[in-house]
Amino acid sequence: MGDQEEEEQAPPGSTLTDEELRDLRSLFVRFDSDGNGELDVDEMKGLIDQLKIVATTDDLKIMYDVLDQDGSGTIDCTEMLQTIDNLLREVYSSQELSESFKQLCSSVIENEEKDEDGDAEITAKDLANAMNLAGVYMSEEEVLNLLAEVDESGDGTIDFTEFRNTLLML
Repeated sequence: MGDQEEEEQAPPGSTLTDEELRDLRSLFVRFDSDGNGELDVDEMKGLIDQLKIVATTDDLKIMYDVLDQDGSGTIDCTEMLQTIDNLLREVYSSQELSESFKQLCSSVIENEEKDEDGDAEITAKDLANAMNLAGVYMSEEEVLNLLAEVDESGDGTIDFTEFRNTLLML
């Protein structure tokens, strides 16, 4: 069964490690009580209960619909693994983006003051410094126009949420 060995490795680009992949496959098999390679609603409920996730019937339906990517009415192991991988990818992407923003801020912010929740904010002067470091020289008016495009709150600064939202639109 060479396929079994192949299945035990995370595909390239996956956020799941080989060990996590094996553990999740094992968990899936444990709750696939009829052994047909698919989880039905009752088997899914058993899995949710075992994980001690408090879920109403509506919550369970929503989770089930999200996992049932092909709309077949059942969840196969591949669907479960892809959904978990996609969710982890979103979390990692957000964490990486947050780290990038913090690094950007620490390299260009002249005023080291932080706001109350510890997030740095980029001012027009900081933005001009960042652009200069990137080899892009802009007039004061161009910097202010760029800041205004990104500054959704209108407070004259770019915070992490505005930075993220701008990058997501690219």
